[in-house]
Amino acid sequence: MTDTVPLNKLVLSPRNVRKTNGEEDIAGLAESIKSKGLLQNLVVSPAAEGKLYEVDAGGRRLRALQLLASRKDLAKNWPVPVKVIAPDAATESSLAENLQKIAMNPADEVEAFATIVEGYEANGMASPGERIANCARRFGVTERYVAQRLALAALAPDILDALRENRITITAATAYASHPEQAEQLKVFKAHEKKAGTYGKHDPREIKDALKGRIYQIDHKLVRYIGLDACRAAGGEIATDLFFEDDERDVVLNPALVDALATEKGESEAQILGQRAGWLDGTLKSVTAGSWTVPKPPKGYDSKWGNPEEIPAEERAEGIALYVINDDAQLEIDKSYHFRAIAQNSDVGKPKRSQAELDAEYQAQRRQAQLRYRAARLAVPKVAGTPLEGRAYWPIEQRWIEPYQEDGEGNVVVALLIKVPINELEQQMAEAERRYELEQKELAEEAALAEASESNEPDSEDLDPDANDAAPDELENAELESAGA
Repeated sequence: MTDTVPLNKLVLSPRNVRKTNGEEDIAGLAESIKSKGLLQNLVVSPAAEGKLYEVDAGGRRLRALQLLASRKDLAKNWPVPVKVIAPDAATESSLAENLQKIAMNPADEVEAFATIVEGYEANGMASPGERIANCARRFGVTERYVAQRLALAALAPDILDALRENRITITAATAYASHPEQAEQLKVFKAHEKKAGTYGKHDPREIKDALKGRIYQIDHKLVRYIGLDACRAAGGEIATDLFFEDDERDVVLNPALVDALATEKGESEAQILGQRAGWLDGTLKSVTAGSWTVPKPPKGYDSKWGNPEEIPAEERAEGIALYVINDDAQLEIDKSYHFRAIAQNSDVGKPKRSQAELDAEYQAQRRQAQLRYRAARLAVPKVAGTPLEGRAYWPIEQRWIEPYQEDGEGNVVVALLIKVPINELEQQMAEAERRYELEQKELAEEAALAEASESNEPDSEDLDPDANDAAPDELENAELESAGA
């Protein structure tokens, strides 16, 4: 039979089968009961004392009602609708109620939320924020939860149908909903639908990665470079991604517009910066090109690899500096490439050179590079008498040194870059040349001694078989040499 029992006469039954999650979101359930009333009665049985009733099914509803009473939203003796059963049938009834509950299809849920919020608008609640807040309050959920359900309800119909038919998970659906435009959602959805099998099909991470290329986060370097105000003024659309981890973030829905605005601004600034630095001109590297991409030169020029800051002034006057937008949303010169005029480097009309001449030119260039390398070392301030003495080392050539690494001998090697003015390097060229020639002379003498030693060695059959054990292998050159004084 269905009856009512005063709230203060109800206690939780030890026979209630729900032992876990009983305290979960009681506040939300209380708000729902407060706004819509108790939609389902409790199942109770008389306690042994005869004055109380034990709640065998509906423990969470009891806790929610008790919370409302503690807040004085309900009277302590408020009549609670109940169904009274015999104590010996209590456990079976409790289990039956919990087992017979069927979770609502997520597609039905999101559409129900959308219908309810639309109903508020029809009743004169004009503000979207007010409608969402009212819905959240009445159902005891957060406003973000309601906003997320509305975003899911606005999915492309094909995607919402896939959710309803359990062909995609709710997580995959939220990944598609991270982009507000149905056309973009469908492009990625159809691509995933074509995948054979189930592996990777509608994978939430892959979906988000694909859609990320069709939007820009507002903290993207190009958005920061042009500024949100400029983006809005040019017609850029700003939307909110409601499914970003545990928070929200704004995104720009017009990546092509952002690219165009950044290119226009960057080209103008690059020209000014390049000419100020003594270049014939300055230009912007494509804003969508990867850092590894070799830039396409303008007509009459080719791409020259090398640090453009080391280019002589006379060559700069005929070249074009290349600029990039860095991660700090600032324009900076590309340290890897610049453009040089082809006419300056063309071999058209020149007599073909012999291999010996080419080798000689290469050796001359290599020698000059070695001289500048040694002169740069000499120009570095001395470390003798400073805390760096005994800790500073020159890296060997042809070896990339990591910023931080262990040397395997109980030490940590920390790289230190030192800026040396070019004029100070030039002042050390004479001393660098003297040392280089001395090194080459010593190497030549060592090579001559080695050759003479080899020519005087006896044949292998004349050697004492036990003599080989006494000659240790020559150690390899050290990877780092002390910077010394």
